[in-house]
Amino acid sequence: MNIHGRHDAVLAGFILCSLLLHFLLLHFLPARPLSDLRQKDPVSVEVRPPQARERELDLPPQPEQPEPRKTPAKRLGPQDRTVPKEVAPKGDAPEDRLPVPPPQPQPRQPSPTSKAPGSAPLPDPAAIDLNLAQNTRSRYQDEWRRKYRKDVEEGDAVWLDTEKDVLLSFFERFRSNIYNVWNYPPPAAKRREQGVCLLEIIINRDGSVDSVNLKESSGFPTLDREALAAVYRGASYGKLPSAYEDDQLKIMAFFQYRLTLSGQRGGDIFGAR
Repeated sequence: MNIHGRHDAVLAGFILCSLLLHFLLLHFLPARPLSDLRQKDPVSVEVRPPQARERELDLPPQPEQPEPRKTPAKRLGPQDRTVPKEVAPKGDAPEDRLPVPPPQPQPRQPSPTSKAPGSAPLPDPAAIDLNLAQNTRSRYQDEWRRKYRKDVEEGDAVWLDTEKDVLLSFFERFRSNIYNVWNYPPPAAKRREQGVCLLEIIINRDGSVDSVNLKESSGFPTLDREALAAVYRGASYGKLPSAYEDDQLKIMAFFQYRLTLSGQRGGDIFGAR
């Protein structure tokens, strides 16, 4: 018999002994009824409510927060006091003895040029002359009257609207006739041409026009030619007054053309006074 055979015989004997031992235990132990296992005494458990116990980490209850004040608290500090202004002693220097000038009022700052609801309305453009007619008339009266003063004083020329009683009615008729036929040339108005020209006009005794000479130009030939033509178209101007002794009347007259911002045309006939 080899080694493996002996090992198997020992293992088989051990298994048989184990089975025999278990059989004996089951045979000789008293059997316990199943009813004993099912019927047992009830177990009662008493539950107690938890009790509060003090702990070292418990914090004391917090006090209730006070409501906010409706009125400010009164000051408990000293009352407000005004500190007297310190004044330096006067010195002995000459500048210290001079009187102190009063403070100058500060100029008011101009308000911004923004459109306010109550701002004043702008002027009507039709009422604004581009060349400031009154100033222009005065300037030409002064300059050209001084230039032609010698001709008027030594000859028989007179300024239109001169203060001669014998010619007042004739001057009114003369101006009225020219206004009825004098036009502002449309091409010149479209080009924004305006100015003043000076004419020398010779009227015969019967009221006809003998000649018209351009003494000073307006700077625009179209305006000058229209002024010359208007004098001829306005004739006849009626006979000269009988109180006027000469056979011809030489008149110096200004013809002014002016435009407004809105494009309206205007004209004036006047003399130097």
